[in-house]
Amino acid sequence: MTSAVVEPTTGTPPTLTHLRALEAESIHILREVAAEFAKPVMLYSIGKDSSVMLRLAQKAFYPGPFPFPLLHIDTRYKFREMIAFRDTYPKSIGAELLVSANDQAIADGANPFRLGTQRCCALLKTRALLDGLESHGFDAAFGGARRDEEKSRAKERIYSFRDAFGQWDPKNQRPELWNLYNGRV
Repeated sequence: MTSAVVEPTTGTPPTLTHLRALEAESIHILREVAAEFAKPVMLYSIGKDSSVMLRLAQKAFYPGPFPFPLLHIDTRYKFREMIAFRDTYPKSIGAELLVSANDQAIADGANPFRLGTQRCCALLKTRALLDGLESHGFDAAFGGARRDEEKSRAKERIYSFRDAFGQWDPKNQRPELWNLYNGRV
């Protein structure tokens, strides 16, 4: 009979790589929001950032059911193949997909060439988002925007509380230092 040699532990926990630490933090935040809010939703644009966020949510809640729906804001500017993927992939992972669009603005021909980018996005994205959140009664929304992509996002918190117009005022929210998140107003 042979016996295995067991190395003594040093008492120091194994260290995670930077990427694994970010993944663990993201999974922690996803679980925290699912536990703290009554009706969260995950925004799903079909892009790289929301696809990564969706994969992290799968990992966070596996093997259980997906605990919140996905909300896609449809501007009618995505390729047909992307919309086909949007419609099939959530079903394949057991997630409910909701779609919100500003149908009136689309019917009126809203486009960035006629209205300018800012006004067009306000109608096709922001208005559709706020209407979708309100019509379904969501009290929290996961967004996949990265702080390092644009200077306007650099001040964003993990929890960004918004007013009735969907705007965030960083002066009205305590800073989130280290790993302390403001999960409540």
